[in-house]
Formats: sequence, C-alpha cells, structure tokens
Amino acid sequence: MKLQRLLMMIVAGTFAVLLVGCEKAPEVASPTCADFDTITDPVKKEELLKTCPRSGSGFKPSPKISY
Repeated sequence: MKLQRLLMMIVAGTFAVLLVGCEKAPEVASPTCADFDTITDPVKKEELLKTCPRSGSGFKPSPKISY
C-alpha cells in the first residue's frame, strides 16, 4: 500500500514538473544565422553577428590543403 502511494506521488510530481512553463509561448522567433543576409535592421544584424561570427561579407574560408 505504501509502495502504491509512493508511486502515485512520483507520477504526480513528474506530471507537475512537465507542465511547468507550458502556457507561455515565445512572442517573436529569434532570427537564425541563415537569415543574416535578409535582415535589414542594423541593430538586429549586429546582435546576430555576435552569435554568428562567420556570417556576413567578412567571411573568408580557409585555403584548401593538398597532401
């Protein structure tokens, strides 16, 4: 009987933890690195450049190595 009660408490606790935060959805999706060329707002472009440093016109791929 105590085992059943313990299992029910564990199941109820797990269910409660899974439901925390389900009611809030993100208001605006954040831009991804693939959207870098389409963004025209300079402030958003600078913020995206911090998270995606290889984006933009300054990217230069490393030279090919021949063995």
